Amino acid sequence: MLKRKISFVTYTVIITALILVVGISCLLVIQNNLMNDDMNLMAYKKLTQEVMQIRRYIAYDSQKKPHIDDGFYDREDEPDSNEQIYVFLQGNDGEILDGEVPEGYADNPDISKSLMHIDAGKVKYFAVVRRGRTDKEPLKKTSKYKICVMVSVRDIESNYSELLYKSYCVIGIVLIAFVIYAFALRKLIAVPMESLNRSIDKSVDNLDFTENLEYDGPFKELDMLTDANNNLYKKVHQELERQTEFNANVSHELRTPVAVMHAQCQLSREIAEKNGDEEMLESIEVFERQTSRMKGLIEQLLQMSVMDNENAVIAVEDVDLLDVVESVCDDVEYICKKNLKFTYDLKPTMVKANMNHIVIVVNNLMSNAVKYSNDGGSIHVSCGVKNDSYFISVRDEGRGMDNSTKEKIFESFYRGEPDRSAEGFGLGLSQVMQIARYYGGTVDVDSGPGKGSLFTFKIPVNAE
Repeated sequence: MLKRKISFVTYTVIITALILVVGISCLLVIQNNLMNDDMNLMAYKKLTQEVMQIRRYIAYDSQKKPHIDDGFYDREDEPDSNEQIYVFLQGNDGEILDGEVPEGYADNPDISKSLMHIDAGKVKYFAVVRRGRTDKEPLKKTSKYKICVMVSVRDIESNYSELLYKSYCVIGIVLIAFVIYAFALRKLIAVPMESLNRSIDKSVDNLDFTENLEYDGPFKELDMLTDANNNLYKKVHQELERQTEFNANVSHELRTPVAVMHAQCQLSREIAEKNGDEEMLESIEVFERQTSRMKGLIEQLLQMSVMDNENAVIAVEDVDLLDVVESVCDDVEYICKKNLKFTYDLKPTMVKANMNHIVIVVNNLMSNAVKYSNDGGSIHVSCGVKNDSYFISVRDEGRGMDNSTKEKIFESFYRGEPDRSAEGFGLGLSQVMQIARYYGGTVDVDSGPGKGSLFTFKIPVNAE
């Protein structure tokens, strides 16, 4: 049995999805890093510009205490933006001297030429802290106060909302395109492959290789696979025809000499009985038994050859399953050498079929049940109509069979009994299945080791 494997389409979709996820993740990481660098640069530029502006508006009172002139807030060149920039003067001791301070601010940062990150309450801010002086004062090494300019990180991030929106839209479009790609891949590859596989399984199950596979998709590889299968079908069909022809020819050639041998056996038996030659009788019985088996094999091969011949005309008539089953079972029960109990549930059922076919089916199923039943067991036979199908079922209480055996029992010349001296040629059940398929039916098997077997021959009510 083949191991369960992942389909090519599923594998392709998974690999493509992984590549897509890794690619999108890498792009998002790169975008996030670039955005953070750009945010830091933007915040630094905005805040340092505010520092330069406020130095123009710093004034001192009579006590030399610095403050921000009102003109700073009324200036016309104030940038038009959505960010709220906090500008204030802070003493070196942390005292707020003048300006607007963020809520929750309680820090006393050192003077630095780089951009700083400060938390005020639960809000994160970008901050620039410079030495306090006016634009007219010379550079000082020391100062009693410092200029602090802050803007919230969230306000700066808002400038990138449109970029993020567009990025996520692109990702969404890519994901939608991927889903469409996956469905298209399944429709163009998986669905045709499943259809081809079902057609192949159907042909193998029915041993019918006359119908060519069809594929009208865009892929050259699948078209090549279809052509290769059709060529294989053609070769197999030719070989099956040759085999059928060979079986028919050999059977016809052997039929007459075997019949003559069988007749001579009967004549020799009569002569030996008159002469009372027991040793000769014993030898003749062995020879007659073997010629009878050979005769039965030839008849089976001939019957199968006729059914394999598409041009053969098989006569059908109205057959009562009850009469046929009852007659064959009486014969089987009469010659049975085992201590078996036979029970029946037979209903009058008229079916349009070939009488000989029904006889072969019942005889083979009964022979098989008797062969594999133990002394003291029972065999139950029934026939009738159920679920729009005519049926004949035979249940025994024999040794049963495992799943591997059930898969092979309908193959020609397969014998579940390993003992080569056992009766039969392994054609009985194969012939039963062949007859069932001829009428558009099948044979169901329900069996397990030590649980006996139930064979049900079924053909549809509307079978032609």
